[in-house]
Amino acid sequence: MTAIAACRTCGTEPREGARFCDGCGSPVKDGATRAEYKQVTVLFADVVHSMDIAAAVDAERLREIMTELVNRSSAVVKGYGGTVDKFTGDGIMAVFGAPMALEDHAIRACLAALGVQEEAKQLAVAVQDRDGVDLQLRVGLNSGQVIAGEIGSGCFRLHRLR
Repeated sequence: MTAIAACRTCGTEPREGARFCDGCGSPVKDGATRAEYKQVTVLFADVVHSMDIAAAVDAERLREIMTELVNRSSAVVKGYGGTVDKFTGDGIMAVFGAPMALEDHAIRACLAALGVQEEAKQLAVAVQDRDGVDLQLRVGLNSGQVIAGEIGSGCFRLHRLR
């Protein structure tokens, strides 16, 4: 095991071979083994003119629409083996190929993108009928190598390599 200078949480220097920090109880991990290179595809989806929709409906209805869209999109992403990385208020970012490697990450992401678009179209019909607003979703994909894992922050991150 490689010695680490200090606990990432509280800064206490750990004892040799310790599994937990004496200062705060956090697990002691060797950060050098946490990050790895991976080929991934990232799916980005966001609502077109979301601020116009926000102006046309009240806050509670906007929350309902966005919640339904995020729930439907998340289900599609998970169905194709992706991981929803973050919600952006009017969209999502999902990763295929990390944290679990997938040989066919790009194909899965493409199929998920089509599925997310289909779910958005179905929801758009209901939103148009009830609220009279046009709900459209942009979806983009990007594939490439990233460093996936813990890089000094203590949480899962993706870092694009150029």
